[in-house]
Order: sequence, then structure tokens, then C-alpha cells
Amino acid sequence: MNLPRRTLLLSLALTFGVVALPTTAMANGKPLKILVGYPAGGAVDVVARQLGEELRSAGYNVVVDNKTGAGGQLAVAALLQAPADGATVVVMPGDNVSLYPHVYPNLKYSLADLAPLATLSSFHFGLALGPGTPAKTWPEFVNWAKANPGKASYGTPGAGTGMHFLGVMLGRQANIDFLHVPYRGGAAAMVDVLGGSLPALATTLPNLVKHHQSGRLRIVGFTGEQRMPKLPEVPTFKEQGHPDAVLSEVFAVFASAATPAAVQAELEAALMKAARQPRMIEALDKLEFDSLVLDAKTTRSRLEADIRRWGPVVKESGYTAKE
Repeated sequence: MNLPRRTLLLSLALTFGVVALPTTAMANGKPLKILVGYPAGGAVDVVARQLGEELRSAGYNVVVDNKTGAGGQLAVAALLQAPADGATVVVMPGDNVSLYPHVYPNLKYSLADLAPLATLSSFHFGLALGPGTPAKTWPEFVNWAKANPGKASYGTPGAGTGMHFLGVMLGRQANIDFLHVPYRGGAAAMVDVLGGSLPALATTLPNLVKHHQSGRLRIVGFTGEQRMPKLPEVPTFKEQGHPDAVLSEVFAVFASAATPAAVQAELEAALMKAARQPRMIEALDKLEFDSLVLDAKTTRSRLEADIRRWGPVVKESGYTAKE
């Protein structure tokens, strides 16, 4: 990506005709409100609006409603307050269901309250090193950290995120003191790692690719199962001795668990068909996300596995979000 990420996201929204629509209902369509807990122009919003375009062509009268705040929790609250008739769904990252229960002691919902309908896309996390460390690889960084106590730190876009706990996992398994430095978003963290005041950065892999290819950063590992054709030189953490660090984040669609089974099945079929449309896949590709279409049962199983995975990692870190 050559444009700043926010500029590109807004450009995509315009390119694919998914700018905010009036809330006035359109005629002759099944009403469907898609809730998004993040601002317009962000990655979740762009994906949700492109999904809405595909669903409109399938006969749904779609309105995308941004209920921002509390890391997406307000959108879930709005979903659970709406009638459980299938006319309201939420698009959000899987971590909002699998990680948040371990991070937020007073979280108002759990997976039991929600009906996962389909997965739309996925992406991995990566760890990159900047000029703040002489290390060029993950093993070199581990050795450098052991030889320089107190210097090994990593930034993330925020505390309590999957990227935060990826660093916790890696530090624990490598037996190094790996200090987490949370930022409000990834932009400031990127500036510091590029400037050398921060040795490492853990964030979404798409945000690292451009700087890695330019040579300004070195991606020393990512959370995939195997190497990527686009980045054949970048090893996985699995092949570097961290089999537990096979992680990916997903964007998925949820309804209330009280939604009738027949309505859930109808929505699931429509969502999976929409997610497979070429325009949807193209929109994801422009964001450097992977198209990943999973049905309701598989989505739920994946989220349940992630809940089990994150529990001990968060407990080991001792972190609890301040609410």
C-alpha cells in the first residue's frame, strides 16, 4: 500500500460505493441493519459496507450503523438490545468474543449470547524489528535481549489486544523479559519503531509489509501456519520453535443467540454467498486481508478454540483492562 492506511480505507469505501447510506428504508427488501463498533473508513467498516452491497443485490435492504466505543462493545450491546428477529447483525473481529472475556472482568456478553453466522476474512499478526536493535532475526533478537536486560520492548496498537498477548507468549516461551509498550493505535508505534526509540513492533501483518519491503523494518516472524508466497523470506513463529503462536484474526458476522434457527440458517447462506463474490474478495485483497469464508458451525468452533487458547496467556500476563 502506497497511500496512508486511513486514506486508502476511505478511498476503498468510495471506490466500491460503500459510503454511509441514509437510514430511510429502501422499498422491496428484507430489512437488515449491520452494526459496526468502529469508525467509518476503518477496516471493519469497509468490509461491512462491501458485505452490505453484496447483500443488497441478494434482496436485503441493508443499513450500516456505526456504534463506536469501548473497543466494539457498544455495537454488541446494541445487537443484544434489538429484537432477536434476524433484522440486526454485527460485524466484528473474533477477538471481541474470544479474547475480551479474559481481558474485561465486567464484560456484558459472552459467546453464549451470540450466534456466529459466518466468517468473512482473516489476517495474521507479525513482529518487526527496527533500527533500535542490531538483531536481524528472531533468534538474534532473543540473544540480544538476554545480553541486554531491560532493553527488549515491543509496541502494539493497544493493551489487551491479540498483539499484546502474542508478545507475552513469545517472551515467555523464549525466556526473555519482553516489555509491552501499548499505544493508542498503530501509527504512533510505527513512528517510534522506525525512529529507533522502540526496538520491536507487534501488529497486523498487512501494516508491516510496506515497510518490510522498503527495508525500513524487518519482519522476523508472523503467526501463520506456513510461509506466504508474497513474503517467502519471512519465517513463521511455528518454524522458529513457537507452535502455539499460530494465530489469525477474523472478521465475522453475529446475530443474537435468541434468533430463530431458521432465520439464522437463512442469514448464514446469504452471508456465505455474499462473501464469495468477486467484488468482496477484491475489497479484502486491497486491504491485504485474506478471504476466508466459514460457515456458522466452523466459526463457532474456531472461536471456542481461541477462547481456550487465550485464557492461560492472559492469566499469565496478569493483565486486566481498566473499565
